[in-house]
Amino acid sequence: MRWLGQLRRLVLSREGGGTVLMAVCTAIALGVVPNILEQWTSRPWVFAVVFAAALVLVLVGWVLQRPRGLGVVVSLYPADRTQASRAVALKNASRRAHSATLVVDRAVLWPGERFVQGRAEVVDFVARLIDAQVEELRAAGGTEPEVALYVLAHLQDGFLLGRRLADHAQLSLAVMQLSQQAGRSVVPGVGLGSSLRAGLGPRQRGQVSRHLAAPAPGRPQLVEIPEAAGQQRHRIALIVRLASAGSMVDDACHVAVTGQDAYGPGRHTGYRLPADATGANGPCGAYLVIDTGNAYLPDDSALYAAVTTYVWECWQAARQEWAQRLDEATAVEGLLFFHGPLPIAVALGWLTARDRLTLVHHDLHLAQGTPPSAAGS
Repeated sequence: MRWLGQLRRLVLSREGGGTVLMAVCTAIALGVVPNILEQWTSRPWVFAVVFAAALVLVLVGWVLQRPRGLGVVVSLYPADRTQASRAVALKNASRRAHSATLVVDRAVLWPGERFVQGRAEVVDFVARLIDAQVEELRAAGGTEPEVALYVLAHLQDGFLLGRRLADHAQLSLAVMQLSQQAGRSVVPGVGLGSSLRAGLGPRQRGQVSRHLAAPAPGRPQLVEIPEAAGQQRHRIALIVRLASAGSMVDDACHVAVTGQDAYGPGRHTGYRLPADATGANGPCGAYLVIDTGNAYLPDDSALYAAVTTYVWECWQAARQEWAQRLDEATAVEGLLFFHGPLPIAVALGWLTARDRLTLVHHDLHLAQGTPPSAAGS
């Protein structure tokens, strides 16, 4: 019978098992109270031990059946570029850790060879799906659910998603990631919260400094670029390398200093420099570099949070310094050349949602001189 199968699945589930455990152990705990009172003068400790054990098991049952938040698995890579094993690992991790899982898969939502939606539209659609699911859980449970993001996407898409999710400052958000270590386990990345805007303490600053390629007291220097024709003086380039990428810093500096996305015929940097409001392009006014060299950051959520805050502080300081140097009413804009963990890109988007900061997309096909895939880059 169908109802019997449904009952079996409920009892064997985490939530159902926790509920049964709470009910049984509560009955046991209440049942031994009269015995404790009767045997108070002779052997009360026997029933007291049983009572305490039953209470502990009640707490275990509550832990098992309590709401465990929402896991959101977002895969925005084209179907021909997504590693199925990575997506499956994220889905399984979310289902193990959360009461509910929402899966947003670009290959399912927009099947076909061409992906015609713009990045901003796709990210907005994903955020709306998250909003709807959170509202459903909020209405069912009466409390604000915790949300964990499991994202597979280009850095630019992750950055835009972070910006869009910044509209929900009251929502508890955490960005998870696949470990860089062997085993492909899923580990915490960065929690999106007000603590990211808190100043770094001496211990955190020392932790970040140990991973910088050229650690120096204070923040990295803002380097002014000599004036040139067509220069976008109001722009500064923020160049951040937090993972292995041999020529990334040199390529980004070349784009920032010259305004050209290629060294010459057949040698492209891979960057697509966005034009300003007039459609023009040109060198930036200044740049600064945050570089950890060619080493990957260890899987440490506290370190990720500290690095995120450090990059954000450097951007805020550079923006204010450049605005003072220009002494003009023109707002300072930033171009972010970023290579590093996706959770940090999402967190930087979340932190700078109100700033004029654009993450410059890097197209590996352009850098390698190979044709892009049919599904787009």
